[in-house]
Amino acid sequence: MTQEELSEQSGISVRTIRNFERGSIQHPRRSSVDMLLSILDPDLKQRLWSSSVPASCPPADIMAERLRLANPGAGSWRGGRSPRTSLFGRDAEVDRLADLVTTHQMMVLTGPGGVGKSRVAQAVAERASHWFPAGVAVAELGRVPADRYADADRVLDCALAAVAAPLGDGARSGDDRLLLILDNTEHVARTMTSAVQRLLAERPGLHVLITSRRPPILPGAGIWELAPLAEEAAVELLLDRTRTSCPTLDLAADRPAAVELVRRLDGLPRLVEFAAHRLRLVPLTALLADSRWLNLPGWADGAVLPHQRTPEASLCWSLDLLDERHRSLLVRLAARCRPDDPFSSCDLEAEDELGGHAQELLADLAEASLLLVDRGRRYEFRLLHHVQAILAEAPGGWAATQEPLVSAA
Repeated sequence: MTQEELSEQSGISVRTIRNFERGSIQHPRRSSVDMLLSILDPDLKQRLWSSSVPASCPPADIMAERLRLANPGAGSWRGGRSPRTSLFGRDAEVDRLADLVTTHQMMVLTGPGGVGKSRVAQAVAERASHWFPAGVAVAELGRVPADRYADADRVLDCALAAVAAPLGDGARSGDDRLLLILDNTEHVARTMTSAVQRLLAERPGLHVLITSRRPPILPGAGIWELAPLAEEAAVELLLDRTRTSCPTLDLAADRPAAVELVRRLDGLPRLVEFAAHRLRLVPLTALLADSRWLNLPGWADGAVLPHQRTPEASLCWSLDLLDERHRSLLVRLAARCRPDDPFSSCDLEAEDELGGHAQELLADLAEASLLLVDRGRRYEFRLLHHVQAILAEAPGGWAATQEPLVSAA
């Protein structure tokens, strides 16, 4: 149902329903919940209100306690949590991944920087939490030293230390099934192989969901590539985030321009959110007309990882994990290729600079989520719009002259 249809049938205002979906109502009235459940799930309504609640439970916690009692298989949540913003265009993937994390002990969620891996991983954990009585643990590895800049044993120790706090000591009786999210691991891909194998040996009931721009080598692990949002979902995300950051701004009447903006942003949720924030101060037409349209201010929040704060920082993070051959090839591709034009390794084999390694280099760039892959009869690659835009306007040595964002500290 649309929000309007649900409002008409339940008697709750569209505004309240919208606030429910955005997660901005933290302590809902019982009457509102009753009216919604009467339409959406009458059986759940009966189970919730027939569940016994301890007399000492504060009124603000009654809803959470009844939900817990109605779903006794759900465990606790330990570690960081993404903002509870609404997801667009991911329902089917979240449902499928929720099934996969229960049937696969290791799952890797990969895709370009800014595609929403962390947010989707946590939505999957919430959807599948009933299957993990020991709960969900989230370990942020984005600040662990990179494989290529530090001793392997030291990186492994740092990674395990980052996991130790949310994971706990493992002392548990009964069903020990627990879902561990290892978030932002592309710079420690080699370390992940050893770390995951050790964790699984110590905890037979552990299931692991890894987010990474570059999948680690884990035999038996399932890999799910998270693609950019489809056009309609990306536009809806832009409109929603714009309404949140600037309620008086309505872009619905200028949908063609909004479509063009999200196309240039590759349908990547983080870039779309950057643009929505920027639209508070810059008109949509001016943002599209400016040749520096991609130089979008990001988040100044110190809690956000440095490489997630701007599009350029995100690209620099990925490039710094590659060697000079890969960076040089990507810069040359950006100078001569359009993002919508596919190319294959055969198109590059004649170039002496590649030394016959075109297929290998393109595969590495795609594995690092810097190229999109069309897996037809002949594998073809495409540049991301924002990667091409950043590199094409920069001098040829851009990638090699940037300060590394992958810290060795």
